[in-house]
Amino acid sequence: MPSIPDLPPSTTLEGRSVLVTGSNVGLGYSAALLSLQLGASPVYLAVRTPAKGDKARETLLADPVVKKNNPNAVVKVYQLDMSTWDGVTSFASKFIADRKAAGEGLDVAMLNAGIINMAYEVAPTGNEAVLQVNHLSTALLSLLLLPLLESSTTPAHTARLMIVTSGTHKRTSLKANPPEDFNYILSLNDKKTFGAMDRYGLGKLLIIFFLRELCEKVTSDKIIINDVCPGMIKTELNRNAPFWAWPVIWAMQLGSNPVEKGAACYVAAVASVGKESHGLWYQYMRLTPYAPVVTDEEGKKLQKRIWNETLGVLDKVVPGIGSGI
Repeated sequence: MPSIPDLPPSTTLEGRSVLVTGSNVGLGYSAALLSLQLGASPVYLAVRTPAKGDKARETLLADPVVKKNNPNAVVKVYQLDMSTWDGVTSFASKFIADRKAAGEGLDVAMLNAGIINMAYEVAPTGNEAVLQVNHLSTALLSLLLLPLLESSTTPAHTARLMIVTSGTHKRTSLKANPPEDFNYILSLNDKKTFGAMDRYGLGKLLIIFFLRELCEKVTSDKIIINDVCPGMIKTELNRNAPFWAWPVIWAMQLGSNPVEKGAACYVAAVASVGKESHGLWYQYMRLTPYAPVVTDEEGKKLQKRIWNETLGVLDKVVPGIGSGI
């Protein structure tokens, strides 16, 4: 596993407002911490369980580096349940309303929240859980945050939207455009299509297609959009894995980078690179090629299809969600 280098010494988020989803543990928490250490404020923690978010807020503000470098930092906690439609729309409504009421914008959004399941599970929406959280809800939240991010762009700073993806998108079952006589996204809700070693990477591949199509519609002078994979990191992403999978996970994490390095990769993607990263994949602190299926002729077809099918699902939740893009 390549070692993630240190951030450039000049890296700063001073005065920037930062939203991090899934930020009470793991990479999300470490990204929030590093953002605060680099001067960000306010930092918004979007978490499933507010009590855990409140505890994370206390430990973040008690960090000695934060207290020294950013003594007046503001950290706010919001509830965000990515497994339900209402969890996403309610969060976005409250978060955006609060920013408007306070006359604030949002400089950076790090969409980090995600799950990995070793067994088939249905989310409250009726969709398969990994598909719901890692693709559909992430896509919906991206679209809901777009107007706030775009309105926050100034001549001095272009707002950033970063989505966490994964190198596992290179090793999924989706290699070519499926037949056109069925809805591919909805077909993934069938238990027969679920594979424990495939679904996580497939969900990440879907959100990559969505992100790349979004970048064709939203130019980098409005919002800089990219996705990040820091590689194998020692985190709690696998905390829900069954006991029989623990030895495999342990072996996979041998030689992996610590969570602080993963957070540095997140921050670099929103602070150290500019418009050249729009619509691209940032890994190990550098721009890295996607799997061929993302960029070849099949990828061009798939990108449009995944976008259209995803909007077809989201439009039933928020009518007209994609019409203004």
